[in-house]
Amino acid sequence: MMKTHRLVALGALLAVPVASAAQQEVDVRVSSLFESYTFDVGLPFRKVTEFTVPVIITYQLGRFGNVALSSGYATVDLTSSDPSQLADQTVSGVLDTEARLTVNIVPGRLVVLLTGTVPTGVKTVAFEELSILGAISSDVIGFSTADFGSGGNVGGGFAGAVPIGRMALGFGATYRRPLEYEPVLGQSDQLRPGSELRIRTGIEGPIARRTYLRLAGILARRAKDRIDGSSQNGVGNRVIGYAAVNQGLGSSALTLYVFDVFRGDPRVEQTAVGAALLPRGNLFGVGGELSIPLGFTTSVVPRFEYRLSNAAPDTVNTSLERLGQSLRFGLDLRARATQRLAVVLHADGLTGSVRQSGRDIGVTGFRVAVHLELIR
Repeated sequence: MMKTHRLVALGALLAVPVASAAQQEVDVRVSSLFESYTFDVGLPFRKVTEFTVPVIITYQLGRFGNVALSSGYATVDLTSSDPSQLADQTVSGVLDTEARLTVNIVPGRLVVLLTGTVPTGVKTVAFEELSILGAISSDVIGFSTADFGSGGNVGGGFAGAVPIGRMALGFGATYRRPLEYEPVLGQSDQLRPGSELRIRTGIEGPIARRTYLRLAGILARRAKDRIDGSSQNGVGNRVIGYAAVNQGLGSSALTLYVFDVFRGDPRVEQTAVGAALLPRGNLFGVGGELSIPLGFTTSVVPRFEYRLSNAAPDTVNTSLERLGQSLRFGLDLRARATQRLAVVLHADGLTGSVRQSGRDIGVTGFRVAVHLELIR
């Protein structure tokens, strides 16, 4: 499924990036995030913590377009619930470095994208560390960093928008071809994930004087994976939908959104460490935020998000069963420290459950973060 920490920004993927018309700029965004979650009895681990420092640098190329680089550092600690069965584990290192070149073909209407990922992250792990990677991939929790690294990839695509009355119709397509790598230390099997094609469309614009609507959809198709040159089953088709409404309320603004990620076909995907069942599944979420200004340079944003994950138990019985649910609630405090520096403080809590062997296992936790945005 789609990385869950990107779902809320789904509608923004349809927007056409427009570079500064008269000057070159460097936009630097640095964050520091710490999150910790504790699980009730019933899982091999009882606690997972993650510390992440993502960095994004965007360089404007005038009317031509822009170049964006993103990378960072992450460390994850897993505390075992039974050290005799599973030892405490830690995985840490630099994340993959992603690069994107955006070229304005028709300014404000059509852009071409060239993308690539350099495998600077942790792409090969020890067999016993696979439990950490499985824990942070949870759709129910939505960790800030859901994976550490891969063999890299190359890709490209386009995105555009055309006016339709007061609204704008967005469209686009991207293609990504992953490169081959060795995922498990000490095993010579080479994995090359299948290439993926994503087709995007959406519409957005004002529907009343202070009401703004955004609708977006993505159809994703990934080809079969290959292990040591042999084709294996892939993850199949996914359909992703997103809708949001922004409503002005005096000097404040309320945003409500809903998203859904649906995988229609069950698959058994062969990996370098054996077969992995990817059943028919669905991730649903709904959330909102209220932006409240506190003067000219400061605002506070309380927010919430509810998630529900369902999946079929196997490839034969395709009826969906609940995998877990969560409620995340918190707030942001945004302040402009100087003319060129903005600071965002974020804090939230999470409560919910994950299902294991027919039992609901409770999970609670929190996330705190500091975001710095520097424009020169």
